[in-house]
Amino acid sequence: MPAQVPRKTGAPKNRPFRQTALAIGIAAMAFASAACGNTTDDLATNQTQVPTTTASTTADVVEQKSDATASSDDKSSAIAPVIEELPFAYESTTTSTKPKATSAETATSAKKSEDAATASSTTTPGASSSPPATSAPGTPVTTVSGGGGGDVASYFGVLGRIGHDQLITPAVAPAPVAAPNTFPLTGHPGSSPNRPAAVVKIDNGSRARPQTGLNLADIVVEEEVEGGITRFAAIFHSQSTVVGPIRSARTTDLGIINGLGSPLLMYSGANKLTDAIIRSQPTVQNRNAGTSSGYWRNSSRRAPSNLYSDTGPHWASATGGPPPPQFAFRSPGEAVTKGGVADTSLTVSYRANVASWDWNGSAWLRSQGGRPHMTASGERVSAANVVVIEAREVATGMTDSSGSVVPEFVFVGTAKATVFTSGQRIEGIWTRPTLSSVATLTTASGDVIELTPGRTWVELIRENAGMLQ
Repeated sequence: MPAQVPRKTGAPKNRPFRQTALAIGIAAMAFASAACGNTTDDLATNQTQVPTTTASTTADVVEQKSDATASSDDKSSAIAPVIEELPFAYESTTTSTKPKATSAETATSAKKSEDAATASSTTTPGASSSPPATSAPGTPVTTVSGGGGGDVASYFGVLGRIGHDQLITPAVAPAPVAAPNTFPLTGHPGSSPNRPAAVVKIDNGSRARPQTGLNLADIVVEEEVEGGITRFAAIFHSQSTVVGPIRSARTTDLGIINGLGSPLLMYSGANKLTDAIIRSQPTVQNRNAGTSSGYWRNSSRRAPSNLYSDTGPHWASATGGPPPPQFAFRSPGEAVTKGGVADTSLTVSYRANVASWDWNGSAWLRSQGGRPHMTASGERVSAANVVVIEAREVATGMTDSSGSVVPEFVFVGTAKATVFTSGQRIEGIWTRPTLSSVATLTTASGDVIELTPGRTWVELIRENAGMLQ
């Protein structure tokens, strides 16, 4: 029987005076930011940072400091905590929250969450050069120590409180093994570069599209954040590229980065508590834009959705070798795993984003909001495989500046998976024994599900929520 997490009772108090003070405080922060001519995202202490625009926005301050804050001494800013049993036992001294909202409230919350990051954005014309047309090793990125902080007691999530190698569930299949002379994350033939994976957090707000670099990623994970909007964790290894717009990290990312060996994590920043948790991961090479060089702002776009970087210079100063394979791939000519049924389309309905995929006979093509999802280079976003992972959603005890709960998706343990490959759908199970383990995909009878070599998109959704159609 899984351990029952203690529940906290009571509802948030209505404090109009404090809300008014908070609004005044945010306005003051915006004024101070404009006066200084810098954003928190730009506060790298290394002076070799690539020049950025001098645009200042409340959004950038919110991104780093206030987009996910729930002070331990002011729980009125958080939603009343309620949590169901977790799929595994772990020690807990605090409670967690579970957001509840109607569809109308969700739509409003999503709009507020996106607007909170862009309401007072400005761009100074000509203050920054656009990203280079090609990616090259360039000047190696340098980093300095810093970041983190906050009251750990106010974190109610799961992933930041379990050990890196803590056993959560037994393995049901061996971890995938790369075939000789193939790239570990795609299964394509080739000579694997001796470098770690680079995980880049990419914006998916309406003002961030079209994005740069998605079709050069080996794996892309779509994850839901506050307000029901989604962001991408794009994982690069086989190819180097300019990428963006880059945005902030969430504790959900702990379930993505920890199974990749010693990856780089490239992100714009995070609130102090989230950043402290991210920086505590023992094998992750932190490339927070606030403490790393190699980032710039594109003056043709509106902040905060205009931060870019290049994986090449980051790899030039990275340590460690290739990541472990994340999937088992079929050999050329090998049949699809037994149990697959013909299925050429799927739709995933996040709270504030609807993504659909259609099989065209050679690839899965992505649409978003009823329109083809295009990249900045004019290509349709595509994948060889789409893997839908269902995971338990918990709340972190943090909220963004609009009051929306910041969720966390617990991608460790075991739950349902649905694999779409080569025009077929395979129902299965994902199993991930520890945070440092690679998740395996198996059928109900225990057969390993093999994917088509190529780029894989992972749709990370709430367990048993009917989000996949």
